Amino acid sequence: MAYAVMTAWKHKNPIDWKNMVPEIDKMPEGTTIQWFAIDEYNHGSFATYTSKEVYDDFKAELDAYREKVSSSMDLEKTFDAVGPINVDVS
Repeated sequence: MAYAVMTAWKHKNPIDWKNMVPEIDKMPEGTTIQWFAIDEYNHGSFATYTSKEVYDDFKAELDAYREKVSSSMDLEKTFDAVGPINVDVS
């Protein structure tokens, strides 16, 4: 069953989308991630993984990346929701 992760992030300074480039070397196969603007200082992220197991196996690397980026870009996570995708509307 596919697994979803949605987060929101608050930036100290206005978001410079030109510098918003993920620095993770390799995402698990089948993973998708979208970043979206909430407003000038906040952005959201929505990721889907092929399964909870894939997410769990990748979580340590993801957490390390988030810690590094939070410090270097002066931002903080303000929302985190994680769970299985039970309905997929196309």
